[in-house]
Amino acid sequence: MDASKFPNLINILTFGQAMFGKRGEAFILPRSLPWRHDVVIPRSQIRWLLDQPDSVVSAFEAHKRHLFYGYTFLDHGHAKESFSNRVLHRFAARHTLSMIPSLSEEVTFAMNKALSHIESSKWTSVNLWDLWMHVIPIPTSMLIAGSNTCRDESLNKSIVDFVAAAIRSQSTLSMTPAVFQPIIGPLATIPNRRHWKSMCRVVMPTIKERLHVMTKQAQGCPEFQGYVPPEDYITWVIRLVLEENRIGELDAIRVSKRLLPIVFASIHTTVLTCHALMLDLLSTKPEHAVLDTLREEIEAHRPASGVWNKATLRSLVKVDSAVRESQRLNPLSSTLLVREVVGAEGLHHPELGWTLPKGSSVIVYNEGIQRDEDVFDEPLLYKPFRYATMQEPSIVDGGMKTSGQYSMTTTSDEHLSFGHGRHACPGRFFVSYEIKMLLAHLLTNYDIKMLHERPLTTYVGLNPVPNTKACIEVRRRGI
Repeated sequence: MDASKFPNLINILTFGQAMFGKRGEAFILPRSLPWRHDVVIPRSQIRWLLDQPDSVVSAFEAHKRHLFYGYTFLDHGHAKESFSNRVLHRFAARHTLSMIPSLSEEVTFAMNKALSHIESSKWTSVNLWDLWMHVIPIPTSMLIAGSNTCRDESLNKSIVDFVAAAIRSQSTLSMTPAVFQPIIGPLATIPNRRHWKSMCRVVMPTIKERLHVMTKQAQGCPEFQGYVPPEDYITWVIRLVLEENRIGELDAIRVSKRLLPIVFASIHTTVLTCHALMLDLLSTKPEHAVLDTLREEIEAHRPASGVWNKATLRSLVKVDSAVRESQRLNPLSSTLLVREVVGAEGLHHPELGWTLPKGSSVIVYNEGIQRDEDVFDEPLLYKPFRYATMQEPSIVDGGMKTSGQYSMTTTSDEHLSFGHGRHACPGRFFVSYEIKMLLAHLLTNYDIKMLHERPLTTYVGLNPVPNTKACIEVRRRGI
């Protein structure tokens, strides 16, 4: 394949998918930087790849290389293992349900604050990107540090600033040869460090108190045995550190740096998802009355108390479908499923006969799969209720049952927005509840004008770049 014939990587991927991927063959994605070629495997080989042990292919090593983990998150020691992911896999799903009431409260607070200037007597233009960047940090902070600090404006500003700095430093390092990264890395991440220190001014008292009490409790001190720590990421980090007897990790500075990857992932992914979702919804044909249909479902299941719970959130089948369909068309990256070959003998495919050496990068073109006409009817069209019809309740053994096979949190080889397999995003259940609450609040309390056309998404490399200037017209709904 002659890469010079194609203006960007997306076109190369699309060509490769048509020529090789759809025939079940792998192909090489050439990059402008000679040390960054990737092997793209077809959908038919995803299960085989995911079945490989972590000693052969590693998700963490691939993410570490892509994110420049040690530089971006300010600790090369933390880059040696996927501790942060293990924390989430261990505790996130287990405690997400207990966080729903607090999450509901913080979503309401964040939305009311961000849209406090909206009146019922006139339409007001709202920058959609700015809206989500003001709203999302509050529930994210609740997940990370609990309800006591999540409304702190300086903390949330520092979080947003850190994410922006992290993206810039990663971009710089991606164009820097490895031999120069030890020089450029510390310089490029000076803003990262500044914003981390600003975050620490707010969260450090919580971390120190939690470390002190939970350590004393683990040591058996009687006066601390009745203590029940709040369930948030700070608690989970300390709990796992204590369980694994990692004495060197019982340090407030190290715990604070453990928060940074979660801050980055939570803010970035949720803002992008919500931004694309609203543009998709508002670009549907007015005669389809999509917003009214969603409002009817929300009103039918919204608790009288105004505080959402698991049962009522799971009842929002059409809302869930609208989000999943938007994720299908707007992946966070064109190649979310990435692995690095770490086995000394490389990665061998027994049927196809090829072997990739250690250090090779293996990727899946998820955007191509999720827009494949052989998989989806009218794949380029946003159909908000595409999955809702598949989720219709059915009678099973005399009772009503709704299939979860096509919910937004269910991953498969044709829906890779949260990854797939044992390394699928462990925070996806929290995110799904959060997005449903956000959309429910917005549609229940505000009228929104439909768009004449959807703003275009551009690409930088393999990553879609949203239109951050897109605005919507909003008016408070009458009671």
